[in-house]
Amino acid sequence: MSKEGTINMRSETVGLSGSNSYDKMVDYSMRLTWSGMYAHAAPWNASYFGNTNHSSGCVGMSTGDAGWLYREAQVGDPFEVTGSGSKGTPDPGNGYGEWNLSWSQWQAKSALS
Repeated sequence: MSKEGTINMRSETVGLSGSNSYDKMVDYSMRLTWSGMYAHAAPWNASYFGNTNHSSGCVGMSTGDAGWLYREAQVGDPFEVTGSGSKGTPDPGNGYGEWNLSWSQWQAKSALS
């Protein structure tokens, strides 16, 4: 949806508090949904990359990988999160258009179906 660079992420903006709270400056931030899912550098989670979903809902990467993706990606490029550890599928309308629907789900929305 957008490339926002270095931004401040605060847990209260997505309804998290208490032991789940955070207030961090994050680099190479790219917005994936209106409700606040981003892909960004998350070096504090490096020991979990590739083995455990330890995110509050964003897609975290090493600083090097996030920098590469930030330079190469264009606004509007597809971004797919897969695997059993994903945080679920965004509601329709929460992403950039309807890209979060499968082709069969998209067809079912047609007036012809």
